[in-house]
Amino acid sequence: MEIATLLNTHCPLTTADTLESIMTFVGGSVIVSIDGAAWNSFKEIKLPAYKLKGFYHNCPKSPYRNVALGLKTLYEKFPNSDWYLYTEHDCLFASDQFKKNLTIADKQDIWMLGNDGRQERGKYQFPLIEAIINEKITTCHYLLGSCMFFCNEFMEKLAELDFFNKLINISSHFTEGYFPSYDGYDLSEHLYPTMATHLGGDIGSFAAWNQVTRAWTGSYSKFPVRWQPDLDPNTEDFKDASIMHPLKDYNHPIRIKQRKRRKELWKNTTQWLSE
Repeated sequence: MEIATLLNTHCPLTTADTLESIMTFVGGSVIVSIDGAAWNSFKEIKLPAYKLKGFYHNCPKSPYRNVALGLKTLYEKFPNSDWYLYTEHDCLFASDQFKKNLTIADKQDIWMLGNDGRQERGKYQFPLIEAIINEKITTCHYLLGSCMFFCNEFMEKLAELDFFNKLINISSHFTEGYFPSYDGYDLSEHLYPTMATHLGGDIGSFAAWNQVTRAWTGSYSKFPVRWQPDLDPNTEDFKDASIMHPLKDYNHPIRIKQRKRRKELWKNTTQWLSE
């Protein structure tokens, strides 16, 4: 299974740690998209991935223009990948077990996979997006934006529509994540799942976190991914975890533990190859 990854960031330290986890468990086809406001912090840093200078954003929410630019570049650079991963610097990968879920998703015509998947009928309307695709959008869907998988067929359809370029051009005068008729936290969380279902696919969900009841559902022991707060190292350091979020601090105990695991894994792999 070939997976191309877009890692969106503005923070050098956690980026290096997350990138290493991606290279270990996801694959080596990676683009690191850097907020234009943070470009100077990354300019001299060598990474084992292609560095993409994004648009100036400098805002904690809705970096949808950089997401669109990054996905466009990712598909152009790796057009034959089976899946495309969008993720962020405060996410961490701890195993490749998620690939089993992607294999199942392939068989079920699921075009996007992530966490907190749901339909939000009537919550948002997208007149500018309807103008881009020249069609009426009737339903709205959601996935948490920190880690989203896109299948090749979906990316191909977006490319055929020239969707990424049109979105970037139509929003060229918007700043700080603003988008007309949208007051949510991150446009991409609604936009791409909605487009996936509109164009004929379906969305799937690993697990979900209820911000009100503060309870997990689904396969959360493998996919403890939520918006906030940071994962608790005492109660949420799940031994079977494959993808984790958020882990914003480079020295978070879970990150430290996972770095040691990866180091040992690479050590054992090197020894095996040399025998």
